[in-house]
Amino acid sequence: MPKNSEIEWQVILNPHAGGGKGAHDQKKIEQLLTKADLNFRLSISEYPRHAIQLAKDLVSAGATHILVAGGDGTLNEVVNGIFLADCKSLDEVTLGMLPVGTGNDWTKTFGIPDNYQKAIDIIIANKTVLQNVGEITCLSEGKTSQRYFVNIAGFGFDALVAKNANDMKSKGITGIRVYIQSLLTGYFNFKSRQAQFIIDGATLQVNLFSASIGLGKFNGGGMMQVPEANPLEGHFHLTVIRNIGIWGILTNFKGLYSGEFIHDRRVSTHSGKVIEISSGSPLPGEADGETLDAGSFTVGLLTRKLRVIYGSDKFLGLIGATV
Repeated sequence: MPKNSEIEWQVILNPHAGGGKGAHDQKKIEQLLTKADLNFRLSISEYPRHAIQLAKDLVSAGATHILVAGGDGTLNEVVNGIFLADCKSLDEVTLGMLPVGTGNDWTKTFGIPDNYQKAIDIIIANKTVLQNVGEITCLSEGKTSQRYFVNIAGFGFDALVAKNANDMKSKGITGIRVYIQSLLTGYFNFKSRQAQFIIDGATLQVNLFSASIGLGKFNGGGMMQVPEANPLEGHFHLTVIRNIGIWGILTNFKGLYSGEFIHDRRVSTHSGKVIEISSGSPLPGEADGETLDAGSFTVGLLTRKLRVIYGSDKFLGLIGATV
């Protein structure tokens, strides 16, 4: 394993992450990385989807160590760029994370604290694991598109909440207010509809309110909508919420953060490697909080495809050794 001073880290920083926190903290992040004697080059993501192109170009040019300074959305863009790159072996690429965003949900599963110095210490320790990646094929208005995700993909109400949250973040609003207000606003703009899930060939028909497909456990700033998910297992975990009503949402609100809401009679959980989702009208979707085109979806599992640096193994079930 090369020494840290021998590794050239390509840092992709999103200045808009955390409601502008990325721009505010840029100098501090650079100073801490320099103090830690990390050899790095900084690239700035200037507009939506720019981090996709930056990561794609860097990995295609031979970069092997990428450090994301941003939130879950920035991480999602970088992952998509890595998978679109001209790279012989993704095993050669290592991804690290400095949490700058509002929710920082992926890092909760991988034991990476929001504190920059502690996150850098984890980068230096360089414990890595190969995590699963989700691949979404979306059919919308006769056109297909693909998107990769590393945490949670949501459909129906969940996707509308994510869109509302993104709109609020773009206006500089941060904190738990983003998720609570987005949830309540979204309820009055989404109606349950009949939907079909095909899970590894088995069909499930439901009056769908919301569905979450998880690799990680957390989304929405710490909610546990897929509490049994683990990004190292050989399958997705799927949580399906049937028409639940505003009272059902309010009575289960605390349970969204503990995972206990899955015991509600209107909630069911499933697992599988390939999940197809369709409805009579286009469904809204999101991947790691990033909005997808409304349509129908096929979600497939790519097993142990992305090498990431992790801190605590609390939610991973690891012994603690490099994997």
